[in-house]
Amino acid sequence: MKNDDYTAYMKEILKCGVIIYDITSDQSPQRFAEIRAVCDSLRSKWPTFKIKRVFILISSLHSWSNTSPPLNDPKAVLSEENYRFRRTHPLYRDLQLLERYVVASGKMTKGMVKAYVIGAGVVYGGEENCLHHWFKSGWHNSKHLQVYGEGKNRVPTIYLKDLAKIVQNVVESTPLNQRYIIAVDPFISQQNQVVKAISDALGTGRIKRFPQEDVYLNRELTTFQADQILLDLNIESKFCKNHFQIDREAENGFPIMINRVVGEYRTDRNLIPLKVIILGPPGVGKSTIGRQISDLYHLHHFTLNELVMSTRDLLKEVAGDETEPDIADVDRRADDLARNTALALLGDIDEAEVDVINSDQLPKELVVKIIRYRLLGHPCQNQGFILDGFPETYDQAKLLFVADEHSAEYAQEDEGEEGGDLLDIRLIPDRVFFLEAPDGFLKDRLASLPITKVQERHLENNYEEVLAKYRRINEIYEKSVLAYFDEHEIIYVPVDVVADETSFMKQTVSLLSIILGRPRNYGISKEEEEALKNAQKFELAEKEQKELEDLALLESTELEERRKNIQKWMGKLAKVKKEEFEREESSLVPLRNYLMSHVVPTLTRGLIDVTRARPDDPIDFLAEYLFQNNPGGIGPVNNPGGKKQK
Repeated sequence: MKNDDYTAYMKEILKCGVIIYDITSDQSPQRFAEIRAVCDSLRSKWPTFKIKRVFILISSLHSWSNTSPPLNDPKAVLSEENYRFRRTHPLYRDLQLLERYVVASGKMTKGMVKAYVIGAGVVYGGEENCLHHWFKSGWHNSKHLQVYGEGKNRVPTIYLKDLAKIVQNVVESTPLNQRYIIAVDPFISQQNQVVKAISDALGTGRIKRFPQEDVYLNRELTTFQADQILLDLNIESKFCKNHFQIDREAENGFPIMINRVVGEYRTDRNLIPLKVIILGPPGVGKSTIGRQISDLYHLHHFTLNELVMSTRDLLKEVAGDETEPDIADVDRRADDLARNTALALLGDIDEAEVDVINSDQLPKELVVKIIRYRLLGHPCQNQGFILDGFPETYDQAKLLFVADEHSAEYAQEDEGEEGGDLLDIRLIPDRVFFLEAPDGFLKDRLASLPITKVQERHLENNYEEVLAKYRRINEIYEKSVLAYFDEHEIIYVPVDVVADETSFMKQTVSLLSIILGRPRNYGISKEEEEALKNAQKFELAEKEQKELEDLALLESTELEERRKNIQKWMGKLAKVKKEEFEREESSLVPLRNYLMSHVVPTLTRGLIDVTRARPDDPIDFLAEYLFQNNPGGIGPVNNPGGKKQK
């Protein structure tokens, strides 16, 4: 922060009647220095104040980390009375000194500055702070949640809204003789109880012990948060209990509050499950679209037969699971209930006595029971689901959505007619898409698909029958699934797919994505992000290498092509020269014949005479010889009598 900004900030701070600093998640040296500066300003400016100032520091219990129970009695409970005898780890010595500094800042101000420190346990409710990594692992359906060490350490916790009530009471009452106040839940849970509650509410219900040191290897946690998880303090807020009238919302501690806390966690982090149903005639592209939407939004996609067959394997796995036997002091009632439910449903399937476990062989009531079991499981209730092609009729929709005796707390009465069905809000879809296309289009589309991509029930021999059955079901509106949706005001969106000529129906997928809005999830994890970056780097390096190879190949090809072109050009040039030479040679033949007939014989004799006579001027001698012996001239050879020619 620049000096001008810092000065303006301090001026505004000093104008406030109540100043609250929360360092439960930010314990940086810069923050500590800022708090000391504010305390110094309050202490130096108090004579100018016309109204009292209240300064509250919400700190953590790290400053108690090495404090032994009174008289070394393991059952003894720490409280504000032991404030001056607390001991801390050297790493948090600065925190302890800061707390003392704040408490001392209220002294010598004649009551114009009231300074308090609230030592808060692990704050939960909302985004969950140091507990978040367990919530996140449970939400992502991890096989088990980690317990560090024995898991029997007592972790002081405080519900966020209860902490706010304690702060409010301090502001309103400004206690005179108590400047350090502990804020923890009345019931302190062990680490393994906290983790088990989270696993039961969000995950598989399973927990597993890991070495205590592994908590520092968790990249989701800072050292400060890891030490919070490992705190072991049997501590209570005696002052709050005796002096404040607080209607606590977490009177019985974290495990009892877990369902409410999970709801707040989902809301604050926008992790509300997205529930989608895609309906339409067979072969219209429900599965093609559903799989792509599932990938985009990280949802669980189920076709009816896939869901029924895979659920049997899941039931066998759940029925055989048990919590790690050496983890004690955890509530196993949820585990027992899950196993009993799985065993009962497996018994119903076995009683059906069918050869093949699929939706066509099993009774529809049992199929719906299996679907409800799967959709109400934590994976679907965490991320959400896409149900592909079900329900098909009014009766199936009623069996699926109406709350049963086990889901009374999630039942919501239909706002239509009085005495309507109680619907299970966990199953009511957020969006229903009804894909539409005429029979001719469906048959043409199916014929154009590769045989490997056509479902068995859609093969040419069966498709006509399946399509006709679907049309018959929907002929009578009152018995159709759309009638149920209209009756209970569940909005569905008709989608005409005839105009979609894109591959894999990308146009329709894009339209549905716009309607669904932004994904409600964490996005990609750090590991996935790192893997994606590495994949992109590898892809880029591979692309660059290929470009270099292509360039080298192109250059070598161009060089070879150039060499071939030069050779070809040299061959053509030689051929042209040869042809020119031959033309010249042929054009010289008449001249050569003429010279050989009329010039060369006389010239030869003249040269012979020159060599014989060896005159002083051979050229003149030769010229005279040629003149005298020119066969076509006027010399003596052609004019023996010496007559003058006219």
